[in-house]
Amino acid sequence: MLQKNTLFKIIYLSLPLGFLLIFFLIPLIHIAFLAFGISLLDITEFTFENLFRVLSHPLNQYFLYWDVQQALLTTIFCVVIGLIGSYILVHYKFLGKTFLRNLFTIPFILPPIVVLIGFIATFGHGSWFNRTWESLTGSILIDIYNTYEGIILAHVFYNIPVIIRLTELGWRSINQDGIAVAKSLGATRLQIFSKIQLPKLLPILTVAALLVFIYAFNSFAIVLVLGGVQYQTLEVRIYSLAKSEFDFSGAAALTLVQVLINLVIIVLYLFLSSKYELPATESAQIAVKPFYRTHMPVKELLGRVLILIYFILVGGITILPITGVILASITSPEGTLTLSNYAKLYDYSIKSYIGLPPSNMILNSLFFGFGVMILATLLALLLNYGLNIDTTVQGLPKISLLKNFMGILVILPLAISSITLAFSLFSLYRTTFIYEQVLGAILIAHTLIAFPFANRVISASRSAIDPSLVSVSQSLGASRLKTFIKIELPLLIPGIIVACLFSFAISIGEFGATSFLAKANFATIPVGIYRLIATRNIGPAASFATILVVITIASFMIIEKLGKLELRL
Repeated sequence: MLQKNTLFKIIYLSLPLGFLLIFFLIPLIHIAFLAFGISLLDITEFTFENLFRVLSHPLNQYFLYWDVQQALLTTIFCVVIGLIGSYILVHYKFLGKTFLRNLFTIPFILPPIVVLIGFIATFGHGSWFNRTWESLTGSILIDIYNTYEGIILAHVFYNIPVIIRLTELGWRSINQDGIAVAKSLGATRLQIFSKIQLPKLLPILTVAALLVFIYAFNSFAIVLVLGGVQYQTLEVRIYSLAKSEFDFSGAAALTLVQVLINLVIIVLYLFLSSKYELPATESAQIAVKPFYRTHMPVKELLGRVLILIYFILVGGITILPITGVILASITSPEGTLTLSNYAKLYDYSIKSYIGLPPSNMILNSLFFGFGVMILATLLALLLNYGLNIDTTVQGLPKISLLKNFMGILVILPLAISSITLAFSLFSLYRTTFIYEQVLGAILIAHTLIAFPFANRVISASRSAIDPSLVSVSQSLGASRLKTFIKIELPLLIPGIIVACLFSFAISIGEFGATSFLAKANFATIPVGIYRLIATRNIGPAASFATILVVITIASFMIIEKLGKLELRL
């Protein structure tokens, strides 16, 4: 039985392991070699010259410094704003709280290219918001193009949900008895926060801050359009060197730096996640306060007014760009309501702006979405079944060195940005059929991005299955495969659906890897949005983005019904 299980384990793991080795690990190693100016097959000319050349370049140093700086600023703003929001959502009761919580989550689940068009439609030159503000004050409120403020505002909008959703769990995990005792001893609210609440919040707050930092540090679409030549993240700089200047060794050197920084953040994240038992569910019972009651003291009433102002400002930042996308999609350049922008998506003449009929881009997006949905979920199922094929007498999966190794390997793509994944595939396979048939290259890149998320969902679903069911089935003579098909697979159906939807939503909104790899015939909706923005066709771009908004929100509404939306890695 042991030898038979070992054989089946090799068969089941060969596909996910081979996929990760061939399309992730080997291309990444190739990038590391390229950074030192040598070939993967010839290390005789190893030198640090290329790495020093790239890292000593003033422009590269400036972009690296700016990238870290903007990521830190984004993180600080998100922590402050998000921590206040999560405290209010946990400690106050009011009508529409669940709706407001879901509203705050929407920016994070939207593809970055949709966030971008939302900010352009709302705060761009000639936008309805700036036109209204200018008519009242004589000047525009904010210029989002080529400005530090515009990029930070977009990044804060995109990442606030991470802090709010994760620190909500932190607030709920705080022991309320200790707070009650502190209050009875005369402790002030500030003392309670600094001595009791903050130490308990710190681990999960640090984890959430690390996630925000890495998302902002690896930002691509937003900075590509809003940053211009003055502001570029390493992601945009790598893209520029590889695609515009054809400096592959220079792009590889910056990629190596970016990967090392990402790995440090991910390792720190995983260390904190394992060292501290971060809350996964609502644990402590918190006495929520009513938002409004009659005969409130002036001090309490003033506090409620400040909370209301907070929700107006943060809610405005959240809802305006989404509303802006929808309004821009049904508004003509003259400001009248129209559906002509949607009609243009089926107009063949718009091909001259974006290189491909929009209807073809929609079909491409759906093709990649369904393809990735099947591939990523299948790989996750094979990986989980192969790793858990050996069980103890109690039906629990055996812990092995292979299981730990695969657990680390499958999460590594999360530490690598989409541009890095696409560049590594391109640099190694650009002269092979894998890139010549670019359809496959995009499918591979999207699957690499979606696979860790699908695996996390399947793994979590499988761990929730009662191990005694597996043990009883095998004790009655059922084979391991029959046990999986008859017992485990039916219980995994909700997790499989969530993994499919996650993978589909990730693929259909992916812009970075697609823009790097796509040839004319295989552009997708996000690439079409970018090209329409570049040619100042904001209306059709907003129509494209609205389609993505509907698909993405619908997917995650189903996910929320079937399980919990997980904002952690």
